[in-house]
Amino acid sequence: GYADRTFDLSSERAVIIGNGNVAIDVARILLADPARLAGTDIADHALSALRRSNVREVMVLGRRGPAQAAYTNPELMALLDLPDLDVVIDPLEATLDELTRDELDAAGVEPAMRIKAQLAREISARVPTGAAKRIVFRYLTSPVQFDGDDAVSAVHVASNELVRAEDGSIRAELGPESEAVPTGLAFQ
Repeated sequence: GYADRTFDLSSERAVIIGNGNVAIDVARILLADPARLAGTDIADHALSALRRSNVREVMVLGRRGPAQAAYTNPELMALLDLPDLDVVIDPLEATLDELTRDELDAAGVEPAMRIKAQLAREISARVPTGAAKRIVFRYLTSPVQFDGDDAVSAVHVASNELVRAEDGSIRAELGPESEAVPTGLAFQ
């Protein structure tokens, strides 16, 4: 089980594939001050590993856009209150594509989707404070390859495009590889 697994926290960057509430929780724990976690029910071996951690950045990859992100708005907003942590979204990735704009303009759209899109725009406009740690949200991004022999050394990612499926839903279509993200730790 997880209790027996040792995670290598020697890298300065970790990559989390998926952007649901669990991904946000993992990012929060990886970047938390171990002293603040000491009073929680976190396992002793996990706390010990976090005390030795070099992780300073967690990149959270989502295959669709900010309006379709799997996290809840309260989970994202809670990150903004964490001390000594910048939450970063590239303004280009917070820009909505035409399909999403049409969907958000439609009657009966879930209000949470509109709020997610608005939050992403607001966060992308923030000037980073220079905090010691940061969470970087990437949208329309999917992993296509992992480098490394005994451990991951990079995650190759592709840029996605949102397309309308035959059933009318919006789905992510894999595009070309756009970059390799150096990392020593990846969660999926």
